[in-house]
Amino acid sequence: MFLKFQPLLQSLFFLFGLEMILFKPDSVIMILFFLLLVSAYGGRKVGGKWFFSVLPIFFTPSSAALLYLITLGFEQQIFIALSSGMYYLSMLGAYRLGIYAGDKTARGMNMAAMAATIFFAYAGAYGLYLNFLVPLYYLMFTYLVVTFLVSYQYFLIIKNDERKIVWTYSFLLALIMSEIVWTMNFWPFGYLTAGVIALILYYVLWDLTQSYFLDLLSKKRVVANMVFFSAMIILVLLSAKWLPVV
Repeated sequence: MFLKFQPLLQSLFFLFGLEMILFKPDSVIMILFFLLLVSAYGGRKVGGKWFFSVLPIFFTPSSAALLYLITLGFEQQIFIALSSGMYYLSMLGAYRLGIYAGDKTARGMNMAAMAATIFFAYAGAYGLYLNFLVPLYYLMFTYLVVTFLVSYQYFLIIKNDERKIVWTYSFLLALIMSEIVWTMNFWPFGYLTAGVIALILYYVLWDLTQSYFLDLLSKKRVVANMVFFSAMIILVLLSAKWLPVV
């Protein structure tokens, strides 16, 4: 059955919290603090392990950041509905993985929620950086922490018996992404374009690391990834709006 009470209840709290941010913007800090507590407790309770709290913890402030950057009311409601659905998917994946760690469908749910969390975090952080003149090292540190912990929680699911290796590769991936965002700082693009490009680059590195852990890594896979995702980045750049450099 697709609907489960505990994940659904957590998602309703999340949806209600985002709506409260719209109606009570002066209380956003208190609301976010409440949502973070709910996410931390809910992920641990639903999945049975602490690392299942990673995705909802990062997904919550990232969603709030993107919600703040959306100006039209109906778009905000669409975003809240979609993000709440993805939040539920992350909780449902954690619930099923907590029951059986080899559930491939649940692993796919976790992977989808991980990609959404990465994109929301990358785009939201970059949007705040552009709009509020946040120091660049804050942005790099955010990419570092988010990438490390989100990657660690997923790789830990598929390689739970070798935590040091998982830690090492997750940290290397995080360092690379923090350097990439430093480079992207010089590009004349908005936060959504930057978020999409960063997600594509992350996915390439993530897929190669996952393939290595699952003994699926090959030269053919590396070449296919590089060609396919390079083409995707080119398409994104060609269709993106270039911002004036001042």
